[in-house]
Amino acid sequence: MYKRSILITGATGFIGKELCRVIKEKGYEMIILTRNPKKAKERLSGITEIKKWRALKELPPVQAIEKARAVIHLAGENISGRWNEDKKRLIRESRILSTQNIVKAMEEARTRPELFISASAIGYYGDRGDEILTEDSKPGKGFLTDICKDWEEEAKKAEKLGLRVVHLRIGIVLGPDGGALKEMLFPFKLGLGGALGNGKQWMAWIHREDLIGMILHILQNKDIKGAVNGTAPEPVQNKVFSKTLGHVLHRPVFFNIPAFALKMLFGEFAEFLLYSERVLPKRIEDFNYQFRYRTLEPALKECLGK
Repeated sequence: MYKRSILITGATGFIGKELCRVIKEKGYEMIILTRNPKKAKERLSGITEIKKWRALKELPPVQAIEKARAVIHLAGENISGRWNEDKKRLIRESRILSTQNIVKAMEEARTRPELFISASAIGYYGDRGDEILTEDSKPGKGFLTDICKDWEEEAKKAEKLGLRVVHLRIGIVLGPDGGALKEMLFPFKLGLGGALGNGKQWMAWIHREDLIGMILHILQNKDIKGAVNGTAPEPVQNKVFSKTLGHVLHRPVFFNIPAFALKMLFGEFAEFLLYSERVLPKRIEDFNYQFRYRTLEPALKECLGK
């Protein structure tokens, strides 16, 4: 176990706040970097060191970097919602510029962290149909793919500073108090839920508890480096996801929401909703991570208290 602190960005988000709770229970000390320290103090209990950081405008405090044995970088603009040019710019800059600034601060530090876990996303692979995708698969094409490639390239520069770097390519994260599932629930509870488009696209999901478990596994296993897919071992097609969610909620699932309707509602973002990404977590399983939620229905039942 690390003796020095773990520095975390994105700590007040859906993944970050639960990660902080678990890390605290495990006995780690933490330093939180956030643009809103007041909000962080309200949402995160028992965190003694919270530093203000405007991620797009300045380097993180170098003294905080020097105290950290590991840096976990989760900060980034939420991609959901209708995209316009300003939204797309913020999606990109919140990832690329923040990562650049962290690596520059590491370069200036007299004592550097040993590990840099930088969030990425399965958008790296693009829309790939039924193709099985592992960490060794080549990137796809498109706006999100280009962001993920550039994001990982910026994080990879920390390797030249002597750090172990992990690119955590995160899928659709399921949890009981937010994230993608919260956005899906309203129509399903009304009995109006359904598959998106033809429903054949693959969804690479993961329970938040397993994603956090992966992060802890990476902290404790010094041989893990490079890309790691943050997904469960059994992705499902969208029509299966929809039927399973309806079954858990005891609601009928009769509808398919046509692709044209999604594009009318969400514009360019609808293309991402229809991506097919059959992503498997090969690397973390090679390092003997044991998933608590390998299959979808038990994961959904836990999230929904069923």
